Amino acid sequence: MKQSPALRHVPDGSRNLWLPAAVVLLLIGLVTSLAQAEETIYWRPAVNLSNLAGRSFQATIARDPATGDLFVAWTDDGVTEWEEIMGRRWDRAAQAWLPVENLSQSEEWQRDGGPVLIFDHQGHGLLIWTRTYSTSQGAPTSGHDVLWRAWDGGGWSPEAVLYHGDSYLPGSPGTFGLVPVETPASILLFITWDNGYRTADYQDGAWTEVAPWTYLDVSLVQVIVGETGILHAAAFGENSSQWGYNRYFYDAYYLTYDGMNWSEPLNLSFTEGVANNVDMAFDRQGRLHFLWSDPDSSYSDESLKSAIWERVYENEIWTPNTEVTAHNPDQAINGFSLTADVTGTLHLAWSEGFMDDGAHTELDIYYRTGGGTTWGTEEPVFASDADSRYPLVRAGGGNAYLVWQEVLPKPPPQLPEQEIYFSQEAGVPPDRYWTHLPLVSK
Repeated sequence: MKQSPALRHVPDGSRNLWLPAAVVLLLIGLVTSLAQAEETIYWRPAVNLSNLAGRSFQATIARDPATGDLFVAWTDDGVTEWEEIMGRRWDRAAQAWLPVENLSQSEEWQRDGGPVLIFDHQGHGLLIWTRTYSTSQGAPTSGHDVLWRAWDGGGWSPEAVLYHGDSYLPGSPGTFGLVPVETPASILLFITWDNGYRTADYQDGAWTEVAPWTYLDVSLVQVIVGETGILHAAAFGENSSQWGYNRYFYDAYYLTYDGMNWSEPLNLSFTEGVANNVDMAFDRQGRLHFLWSDPDSSYSDESLKSAIWERVYENEIWTPNTEVTAHNPDQAINGFSLTADVTGTLHLAWSEGFMDDGAHTELDIYYRTGGGTTWGTEEPVFASDADSRYPLVRAGGGNAYLVWQEVLPKPPPQLPEQEIYFSQEAGVPPDRYWTHLPLVSK
């Protein structure tokens, strides 16, 4: 048998050393490959979806499970001088983003905002937003509305009014909070205002009558459905400390609805922090993950560390507060978004930068997944030359998708330019969320 050149020049007495040497070389190659894998880019280059002259903000995203198309909508004053709802669609068949479309076509005296997008598993899609107008701004009457359009697979239905109020509400656009919830039988919409809410159901192409106002001790932020049909809600409520400036900060609360009554709101952040953002999702084992962020404000003696905190509900017990993000010096967590895909894998995206004299600066976008018991390695999504804020993550078709607001400062007195950016995963290792990282309890 012909010997390899490597063995031909090895003395007979030394040939038994070749196997260990080969093993060492193999291990070195494996380590090198793993190191290179750690540097793999899992996210595609970010795309500016708005790219308009004015401000683009309040982005929302949804995926049509029937076609794989992506829909993004946002509030924009770059086409006209007043706020309207703009949107774009990723056409999966064409593998391209279609041009920006004006989805609200409002009058000059109308202010639109706060859009939300949702598709159910059958591919029924809804775009819902708010509109306010006032006689002081040239409108024939004053009022506030909730409007909607439905996607039929080829286009959007004409806009229609779901709810109308006769008075102007300040703080527009986006005065109402809109919280859509996919249930097994319908899409349930919560229309929130401070501590009150109204609901309506969308089923078989039509809405039910909007229910009367219901008032709680907290303000609903997120609502999801559990396996038994019970509604689980995350909310902002009164801070546990009312001393000094603490009373101006929120705590994160949890409550449930059994179809008849709401449970008593449970304060999950309590005295160990305040809540600036809150979200929740069920993992594949049915455990509820409740997350909130703390801004580390210098005005609150309860806000001691900027981080994303988590508590998990399992077997009727809440775990202690656990830090989800790896702490960095002068860390600033500006906002985050959490969702679960159909497999129960958790997807978390957040905006993180540095604390500079109490302000959050140099904000970039990060992402990680979770299997329910551990969180995977932090993945940088976008390193901004400005500030990346308010990420929103959605998952479907084996991928995660992200939109966020990019804030580009301009010299005073000009307002900062704001654009809507998008990115999606480029490659997904199937076991990446099993990477174990030490977690810090609070």
